[in-house]
Formats: sequence, structure tokens, C-alpha cells
Amino acid sequence: MKNLVIVSFPAKEGMLEDLKETLKIALPDTRSFDGCISVATYIEDASNTIHLIEDWESLEHQAKYLNWRVKTGLLDILEPLLEGGASGLKATICGEPHHDI
Repeated sequence: MKNLVIVSFPAKEGMLEDLKETLKIALPDTRSFDGCISVATYIEDASNTIHLIEDWESLEHQAKYLNWRVKTGLLDILEPLLEGGASGLKATICGEPHHDI
């Protein structure tokens, strides 16, 4: 991985299937966005959370992507599906791997 970003989407009770369908529609654009190397999806059943494990050419590419998503309204679409609304979404920006540890 070049630049790891982990994004967690905690679904409201009963909204996991709707969240999965929304992400199925949204993720092809994510994967084709400039600088995106890959996006893998995982579901944590115990917490109704979808985790995206993203790899980016640079954190600047990921920041441009995030700004684009905000401008195009994806957070507004996700708001009613997420536990805690859009503020329940959690992004962990890990960056580049450290090979000296």
C-alpha cells in the first residue's frame, strides 16, 4: 500500500442493506477517481459497520476526492443511513507504511 485510508460507515438499525446499495452505486466513481489505487470493503456484522480500506497514490489525491464527494452531495445521501448521521462516519488517515518499525 502507498497511502492507507480506512473509512467506517456505521449503519443505523435496519439500514445496512440501504447503505450497501448506496455504496455499490458510489464506489465505482471512487475506484476510478484520480489517484485511487484500490478500495476493498468489509462488513463488521457485530456493529452494522461497513469499512472501506482504501489505497491512494497520495493523501493529496484522497483529499481532492473527499472535497469532490462533499461538493457532489454524497454525505447528504448518507446522512439518514448512518448512526449519528454524517458525523458518525469515521476516517482514519494512516498515510504511507513505515518499514523501519
